[in-house]
Amino acid sequence: MLESKWGLRFVALILALFMFLSVNDVFDNLFNDDGENPESQMIEGVPVELQYDKENYYVSGAPSEVNVQLFGNNSNVKRLQTTRDFSVSLDLRNRDVGEYEEHFTVEGLPENVTAEVVPQTANINIQDLVTRTFEVQAEVSESRVGPNHQISEVNVIPSTVTVMGGESEMNRIQYVRATLNDSSRITEDRVEEAEVSVFDSQFNKLDVRIDPTDVRVEISVDERSKEVPVEYEVNGEVADGHTLEDVKLNYENVTVFGSEEVLANIDSVNVEVNVDGMENSETKDIEMELPEGVSKTEPAVLQAEIEITEN
Repeated sequence: MLESKWGLRFVALILALFMFLSVNDVFDNLFNDDGENPESQMIEGVPVELQYDKENYYVSGAPSEVNVQLFGNNSNVKRLQTTRDFSVSLDLRNRDVGEYEEHFTVEGLPENVTAEVVPQTANINIQDLVTRTFEVQAEVSESRVGPNHQISEVNVIPSTVTVMGGESEMNRIQYVRATLNDSSRITEDRVEEAEVSVFDSQFNKLDVRIDPTDVRVEISVDERSKEVPVEYEVNGEVADGHTLEDVKLNYENVTVFGSEEVLANIDSVNVEVNVDGMENSETKDIEMELPEGVSKTEPAVLQAEIEITEN
């Protein structure tokens, strides 16, 4: 039959029909009475919706996400794996204060798909809602500050947040911190966004609600500096027949800038006033001999008022 033209056409038609039926899951529906594919798919990280009276109660112990194992028609399961067009919830609207083991509910599945939540239950603790206001402290790591700078001021805006939770959790609160996630070097004033977290005395993060959850942190920095005296030395001799009467610097002290280690080793700044061959009084700019590691000085240049008289 395969040697004839019509025989080849017939075989090609059968193969094409077989592929069409396979792609459209016809065989699955024929050989599985319930229309489900024996294979299943695990959907990870599905959000959990809590349904309860948020005005009066606080719920702890519920996971924010669960994994869901889907069983059923292959095409529908694959579609749900992509779209996640279903929801997982814990309905606690008929529960009062107390501890419960609750089953998750999966909604939005087509008729030929079933689901199993992993884990199947959650241990829930329902408490009366307690609301308090706390001041927020900002944590700025010193390791982020440039070696020639230091933090002068840190302001948190808003400075307070509202914390809501069960009484047992609220009584454990010791620290309300704004944690900065940026790790870049700080060498100038800047503003950063920070997430607010609440901790107990052992720095365990507490399961509470915070409003607002994020704050603005304004960081002000100054360059490290130190004021030191200026010591001068006169070099050279004035011209013959003249006398050096006096030398006065316009600043007795200057401010030097640098790292903490450099500044610790500086007690003074030395300058040289060269009068060699001078015949008349004048005011000269004097360069300072800066120790290694000093980034700048204020003022940057000194002036020496040199008084000379003729004999």
